[in-house]
Amino acid sequence: MLILLCGIWGLTFPATKAALEVTSPLHFLALRFSIAAVIMSIFFAFNRFRNLRKKQILPDTHAISPVGSTVLGSDAESLSNQKSATGFGNGIWLRGTIVGLFLLLGFALQVIGMKYTTASRSGFFTGLLVVITPIIALLFRTSKTHWLSWMGLIPAIIGVYFISDPGSGGLNLGDWLTIGCAFAFSMQMVVLEVVARKKDDVWRLTFVQVAVIGLGGIVISLILGQSFHMNLIGWGAVMYTAIFGSIIAVWMQTRFQPEVPAGHAAMLFTSEPIFASLFAFILLGETMTTSTIIGAAFVLSAMLTSSFGLVKLDKKLSTS
Repeated sequence: MLILLCGIWGLTFPATKAALEVTSPLHFLALRFSIAAVIMSIFFAFNRFRNLRKKQILPDTHAISPVGSTVLGSDAESLSNQKSATGFGNGIWLRGTIVGLFLLLGFALQVIGMKYTTASRSGFFTGLLVVITPIIALLFRTSKTHWLSWMGLIPAIIGVYFISDPGSGGLNLGDWLTIGCAFAFSMQMVVLEVVARKKDDVWRLTFVQVAVIGLGGIVISLILGQSFHMNLIGWGAVMYTAIFGSIIAVWMQTRFQPEVPAGHAAMLFTSEPIFASLFAFILLGETMTTSTIIGAAFVLSAMLTSSFGLVKLDKKLSTS
């Protein structure tokens, strides 16, 4: 399921690239995440309505229940937890907004950068977050970092050099913006590690982040006064990235990632740029030069090296 998740993520790169041919990056962000926020709002409203209905039924259930207060107490506790999970107290809005601003910066840099670079290069440069995140986490002392994660920097730098292909002009504006997006995503992951205090907060924090990105895209678009253009392919890309790339992908990661060690999950996630390149080749006809392929191999080895560091750290912490 996590490999399938990487495939869903990988397809968002050519989908985004296709949409950016007809609309601005900020309009795309605004549409993608506003639609995702609306769908999630409907889900939260339905879930809250369902919990209220269950709460109204409880007294009658208690009256005919052969086990009496034991069942009622269990059900009441369950409903209390459900009610807590659908509310937005405990500073959820503030915490979600802080994390969402980093996510907004990351996505803005990514989609603007994709105007000037290819979908496949964007996928590999975004994948550098696997190498960057453990190092930032160590610098901010939010979690420990294995020495293998530091070793991942060496092939990462070599890979970026080959992908940039200095003989053909080196890194372009889009490449630099995408590398910046990897740093922003890494900061988002590190801050999220601090503010996500409970598992019950996951969906609510996700909703606030999605809403911040959608609202931020709308506000910035209005300030810049950009004209809106969209065709059928663009709308298809918006709907795919909103439903599959945002909501379903978050649900899949939330549901299935806890079933495997974090380090192993990180290694599986290194397949995302491979899917991005594959779909970019199939759908957009993008091809990679020999230098780009060599660089991509180095970047993947860097991501795997960093991920092995996470695996080693997981084993060390589990045995200590």
